[in-house]
Amino acid sequence: MARDEREKKAIEMIVDRDISTDDIIRYVKGECRDVPFSPQTLGMLFERIAGVEYDEDDPMSCFSSEISIDVLANIHPNFRSTNGCQWARSDNSYLGKKYIIVRKHQGRKVYSVKLDGANNKSIKRNRGIKKEIVEAISKQRCAILDVGTQIECDHKDGHYDVLTNQSSDTQKMSDFQPLSKAANDAKRSHCIKCIKSGKRYDAKRLGYSQSFIVGDENTSNCQGCYWYDPQYFNKIISKDYKKEK
Repeated sequence: MARDEREKKAIEMIVDRDISTDDIIRYVKGECRDVPFSPQTLGMLFERIAGVEYDEDDPMSCFSSEISIDVLANIHPNFRSTNGCQWARSDNSYLGKKYIIVRKHQGRKVYSVKLDGANNKSIKRNRGIKKEIVEAISKQRCAILDVGTQIECDHKDGHYDVLTNQSSDTQKMSDFQPLSKAANDAKRSHCIKCIKSGKRYDAKRLGYSQSFIVGDENTSNCQGCYWYDPQYFNKIISKDYKKEK
Protein backbone atom coordinates (compact mmCIF):
# COMPACT_ATOMS: atom_id res chain seq x y z
CA MET A 1 0.00 0.00 0.00
CA ALA A 2 1.45 3.36 -1.02
CA ARG A 3 2.25 5.93 1.64
CA ASP A 4 -0.43 8.39 0.53
CA GLU A 5 -2.99 5.56 0.62
CA ARG A 6 -2.09 4.72 4.23
CA GLU A 7 -2.41 8.35 5.27
CA LYS A 8 -5.70 8.59 3.39
CA LYS A 9 -6.99 5.54 5.23
CA ALA A 10 -5.89 7.05 8.55
CA ILE A 11 -7.85 10.23 7.76
CA GLU A 12 -10.92 8.20 6.79
CA MET A 13 -10.71 6.39 10.12
CA ILE A 14 -10.28 9.65 12.07
CA VAL A 15 -13.40 11.25 10.60
CA ASP A 16 -15.48 8.10 11.06
CA ARG A 17 -17.03 8.46 14.53
CA ASP A 18 -17.99 4.80 14.53
CA ILE A 19 -14.30 3.86 14.69
CA SER A 20 -12.79 4.04 18.16
CA THR A 21 -9.75 6.15 18.95
CA ASP A 22 -7.95 3.03 20.19
CA ASP A 23 -8.42 1.37 16.79
CA ILE A 24 -7.09 4.48 15.04
CA ILE A 25 -4.03 4.60 17.28
CA ARG A 26 -3.33 0.90 16.68
CA TYR A 27 -3.52 1.41 12.91
CA VAL A 28 -1.29 4.50 12.96
CA LYS A 29 1.31 2.87 15.22
CA GLY A 30 1.26 -0.37 13.27
CA GLU A 31 0.97 0.72 9.64
CA CYS A 32 1.96 4.40 9.43
CA ARG A 33 5.15 4.82 11.44
CA ASP A 34 7.15 5.44 8.27
CA VAL A 35 4.46 7.56 6.57
CA PRO A 36 5.24 11.32 6.69
CA PHE A 37 1.92 12.68 7.94
CA SER A 38 0.95 16.22 6.92
CA PRO A 39 0.38 18.88 9.63
CA GLN A 40 -3.37 18.67 8.96
CA THR A 41 -3.44 14.91 9.46
CA LEU A 42 -1.47 15.31 12.70
CA GLY A 43 -3.90 17.98 13.83
CA MET A 44 -6.89 15.77 13.09
CA LEU A 45 -5.23 12.87 14.89
CA PHE A 46 -4.48 15.09 17.90
CA GLU A 47 -8.18 15.99 18.17
CA ARG A 48 -9.00 12.29 18.37
CA ILE A 49 -6.27 11.53 20.89
CA ALA A 50 -7.34 14.51 23.01
CA GLY A 51 -11.00 13.50 22.80
CA VAL A 52 -12.03 16.86 21.35
CA GLU A 53 -14.71 17.39 18.72
CA TYR A 54 -15.07 21.03 17.66
CA ASP A 55 -18.58 22.42 17.98
CA GLU A 56 -19.04 26.14 17.29
CA ASP A 57 -22.29 26.11 19.29
CA ASP A 58 -20.60 24.56 22.32
CA PRO A 59 -17.45 26.52 23.27
CA MET A 60 -16.80 24.10 26.12
CA SER A 61 -15.98 21.45 23.50
CA CYS A 62 -12.83 23.30 22.49
CA PHE A 63 -10.65 22.51 25.52
CA SER A 64 -8.31 19.57 26.03
CA SER A 65 -5.93 18.33 28.68
CA GLU A 66 -2.20 18.85 28.25
CA ILE A 67 -0.57 16.03 26.26
CA SER A 68 3.19 15.55 26.16
CA ILE A 69 5.10 15.30 22.91
CA ASP A 70 6.62 12.04 24.20
CA VAL A 71 3.14 10.48 24.36
CA LEU A 72 2.22 11.82 20.92
CA ALA A 73 5.51 10.78 19.30
CA ASN A 74 4.96 7.24 20.56
CA ILE A 75 1.85 7.19 18.37
CA HIS A 76 3.46 8.84 15.35
CA PRO A 77 7.04 10.21 15.16
CA ASN A 78 6.04 13.28 13.12
CA PHE A 79 4.46 14.77 16.25
CA ARG A 80 8.04 15.40 17.39
CA SER A 81 8.89 17.81 14.58
CA THR A 82 12.05 19.86 14.18
CA ASN A 83 10.24 22.88 12.74
CA GLY A 84 8.64 24.21 15.90
CA CYS A 85 5.65 21.86 15.83
CA GLN A 86 4.17 23.19 12.63
CA TRP A 87 1.13 20.95 13.13
CA ALA A 88 0.37 22.83 16.37
CA ARG A 89 1.07 26.37 15.26
CA SER A 90 -1.47 28.79 16.70
CA ASP A 91 -1.76 30.87 13.55
CA ASN A 92 -2.57 29.09 10.30
CA SER A 93 -2.48 25.37 11.07
CA TYR A 94 -5.49 23.05 10.95
CA LEU A 95 -5.73 23.22 14.75
CA GLY A 96 -4.83 26.91 14.96
CA LYS A 97 -7.74 27.95 12.77
CA LYS A 98 -10.14 26.29 15.21
CA TYR A 99 -8.52 26.44 18.64
CA ILE A 100 -6.27 28.51 20.85
CA ILE A 101 -3.18 26.33 21.26
CA VAL A 102 -0.93 26.35 24.31
CA ARG A 103 2.54 24.92 23.68
CA LYS A 104 4.87 24.55 26.65
CA HIS A 105 8.61 24.58 26.09
CA GLN A 106 11.71 23.14 27.68
CA GLY A 107 14.47 25.25 26.28
CA ARG A 108 13.66 25.66 22.61
CA LYS A 109 11.71 22.43 22.30
CA VAL A 110 7.97 22.03 22.67
CA TYR A 111 7.27 19.35 25.27
CA SER A 112 3.47 19.50 25.54
CA VAL A 113 0.40 20.77 23.70
CA LYS A 114 -3.15 21.51 24.80
CA LEU A 115 -6.21 23.17 23.28
CA ASP A 116 -7.43 26.12 25.33
CA GLY A 117 -10.71 27.20 23.77
CA ALA A 118 -12.08 28.22 20.40
CA ASN A 119 -9.98 30.57 18.28
CA ASN A 120 -12.77 33.01 17.50
CA LYS A 121 -11.09 36.25 18.49
CA SER A 122 -10.91 39.50 16.56
CA ILE A 123 -9.54 43.00 17.18
CA LYS A 124 -12.94 44.44 16.24
CA ARG A 125 -14.80 46.29 18.99
CA ASN A 126 -18.25 46.86 17.49
CA ARG A 127 -20.65 46.24 20.35
CA GLY A 128 -23.93 46.72 18.49
CA ILE A 129 -26.64 44.19 19.33
CA LYS A 130 -29.64 43.27 17.21
CA LYS A 131 -32.82 45.00 18.37
CA GLU A 132 -34.80 41.78 18.72
CA ILE A 133 -32.08 40.26 20.94
CA VAL A 134 -32.01 43.32 23.20
CA GLU A 135 -35.81 43.31 23.50
CA ALA A 136 -35.97 39.60 24.36
CA ILE A 137 -33.09 39.67 26.85
CA SER A 138 -34.38 42.82 28.58
CA LYS A 139 -37.64 41.08 29.45
CA GLN A 140 -35.83 38.36 31.42
CA ARG A 141 -34.68 38.36 35.03
CA CYS A 142 -31.07 38.92 36.04
CA ALA A 143 -29.02 35.72 35.68
CA ILE A 144 -27.23 36.47 38.95
CA LEU A 145 -29.52 38.49 41.25
CA ASP A 146 -32.92 37.21 40.02
CA VAL A 147 -34.41 40.71 39.80
CA GLY A 148 -36.47 42.08 36.94
CA THR A 149 -35.53 45.77 37.06
CA GLN A 150 -32.79 47.68 35.21
CA ILE A 151 -31.99 44.62 33.07
CA GLU A 152 -29.19 45.06 30.55
CA CYS A 153 -28.34 42.86 27.57
CA ASP A 154 -24.84 41.66 28.38
CA HIS A 155 -22.26 40.21 26.01
CA LYS A 156 -21.23 36.97 27.72
CA ASP A 157 -17.74 37.42 26.29
CA GLY A 158 -16.36 40.24 28.41
CA HIS A 159 -13.51 40.94 25.99
CA TYR A 160 -15.99 41.96 23.29
CA ASP A 161 -13.91 40.26 20.64
CA VAL A 162 -15.72 37.08 19.61
CA LEU A 163 -16.55 37.33 15.93
CA THR A 164 -20.11 36.00 16.15
CA ASN A 165 -20.98 38.65 18.74
CA GLN A 166 -19.97 41.54 16.54
CA SER A 167 -21.99 41.11 13.36
CA SER A 168 -25.77 41.38 13.38
CA ASP A 169 -25.76 38.66 10.73
CA THR A 170 -24.18 36.10 13.07
CA GLN A 171 -25.26 37.16 16.56
CA LYS A 172 -27.16 34.49 18.50
CA MET A 173 -29.41 34.85 21.53
CA SER A 174 -27.05 32.49 23.36
CA ASP A 175 -24.20 35.03 22.98
CA PHE A 176 -25.96 37.29 25.50
CA GLN A 177 -27.50 37.15 28.97
CA PRO A 178 -29.72 39.35 31.16
CA LEU A 179 -27.87 41.15 33.95
CA SER A 180 -29.12 43.87 36.24
CA LYS A 181 -27.15 47.11 36.08
CA ALA A 182 -25.46 46.29 39.41
CA ALA A 183 -24.44 42.80 38.27
CA ASN A 184 -23.29 44.05 34.86
CA ASP A 185 -21.21 46.81 36.46
CA ALA A 186 -19.53 44.24 38.70
CA LYS A 187 -18.85 41.92 35.76
CA ARG A 188 -17.44 44.78 33.70
CA SER A 189 -15.03 45.67 36.50
CA HIS A 190 -13.72 42.10 36.73
CA CYS A 191 -13.45 41.76 32.95
CA ILE A 192 -11.35 44.92 32.75
CA LYS A 193 -9.01 43.53 35.42
CA CYS A 194 -8.79 40.25 33.47
CA ILE A 195 -7.91 42.03 30.23
CA LYS A 196 -5.21 44.13 31.91
CA SER A 197 -3.65 41.34 33.98
CA GLY A 198 -4.15 38.36 31.67
CA LYS A 199 -5.50 36.44 34.68
CA ARG A 200 -9.10 35.25 34.78
CA TYR A 201 -11.44 35.80 37.70
CA ASP A 202 -11.23 33.08 40.37
CA ALA A 203 -14.74 31.87 41.31
CA LYS A 204 -13.40 30.49 44.59
CA ARG A 205 -13.57 34.09 45.78
CA LEU A 206 -17.36 33.67 45.67
CA GLY A 207 -17.22 30.43 47.65
CA TYR A 208 -17.29 27.96 44.76
CA SER A 209 -15.26 24.77 44.97
CA GLN A 210 -13.70 25.36 41.53
CA SER A 211 -12.10 28.42 40.01
CA PHE A 212 -13.18 27.65 36.42
CA ILE A 213 -15.24 24.93 34.76
CA VAL A 214 -12.79 24.71 31.82
CA GLY A 215 -9.37 26.21 31.31
CA ASP A 216 -7.24 27.88 33.98
CA GLU A 217 -6.33 31.40 35.11
CA ASN A 218 -4.15 31.95 32.03
CA THR A 219 -6.80 30.92 29.48
CA SER A 220 -7.48 33.84 27.14
CA ASN A 221 -11.01 32.72 26.28
CA CYS A 222 -13.89 33.80 28.49
CA GLN A 223 -15.66 30.43 28.35
CA GLY A 224 -15.34 28.58 31.63
CA CYS A 225 -15.09 31.75 33.71
CA TYR A 226 -17.90 32.40 36.21
CA TRP A 227 -18.78 35.75 34.64
CA TYR A 228 -19.13 34.32 31.13
CA ASP A 229 -22.32 32.48 32.05
CA PRO A 230 -23.12 32.39 35.80
CA GLN A 231 -26.19 30.19 35.39
CA TYR A 232 -24.32 27.56 33.38
CA PHE A 233 -21.40 27.78 35.82
CA ASN A 234 -23.78 27.06 38.72
CA LYS A 235 -25.35 24.17 36.82
CA ILE A 236 -22.00 22.48 36.15
CA ILE A 237 -20.62 23.06 39.64
CA SER A 238 -23.74 21.73 41.37
CA LYS A 239 -24.58 18.80 39.04
CA ASP A 240 -23.32 16.17 41.52
CA TYR A 241 -24.68 17.91 44.61
CA LYS A 242 -26.69 15.73 46.96
CA LYS A 243 -28.64 17.25 49.80
CA GLU A 244 -27.73 15.82 53.16
CA LYS A 245 -30.61 14.13 54.94
